Amino acid sequence: MKQEIKINQAASYYKEGNGNKLLYVLHGYGQLAKYFIRKFLPATEQGYTVVAPEGQHYFYLKGTSGRVGASWMTKENREQDIANYLTYLSTIHTGLTTKNEWDEIVVIGFSQGVATAFRWLMESDIKPNKFLICSGLVPPDIDLNIHKAIFESIKMTYFSGINDPYGSEDAVQEFYNAIASSKLDMELVTFDGAHEVNIEKVIAQL
Repeated sequence: MKQEIKINQAASYYKEGNGNKLLYVLHGYGQLAKYFIRKFLPATEQGYTVVAPEGQHYFYLKGTSGRVGASWMTKENREQDIANYLTYLSTIHTGLTTKNEWDEIVVIGFSQGVATAFRWLMESDIKPNKFLICSGLVPPDIDLNIHKAIFESIKMTYFSGINDPYGSEDAVQEFYNAIASSKLDMELVTFDGAHEVNIEKVIAQL
């Protein structure tokens, strides 16, 4: 029979810049925060402190050696993993807001990081000014009609690569239906690319 215990565990995140605006960047499946954060270094020139949390599931991307990636969760032990990463993200945010009064807070999610960000915004006290959604979907456990009040005060922008192999017509339509049915205001930005962060387009929306 499955048993459960609570433990204290150390975890890391990455930070660049020292501006008065706070930018969280949540990576996608198989990425590492120390590399992902490099994409957003141009934001430090616009007065942002960039913070990249990291999924706590590590694995070799190929075989049993070589490059390592991280994920936020899998289908195994799903609910517990979600609860754990929400605690992790909120602990980071509490530490940063205790030390600073930020002029602006922005959250960017890419791919799996989009679902992670949606859950975090819904379940925590973080109140960002903007939520930039890069090639991801609303997670199935969040009904935006029910939780509309949480998101309607946030400026949301969706970035979609027209050649994204993961952005099937059905998946994208499902996303738009979720936004449309909730009547939330969201800007669409398309770009000539695949499953990626178009950093020029994203930086332009900050």
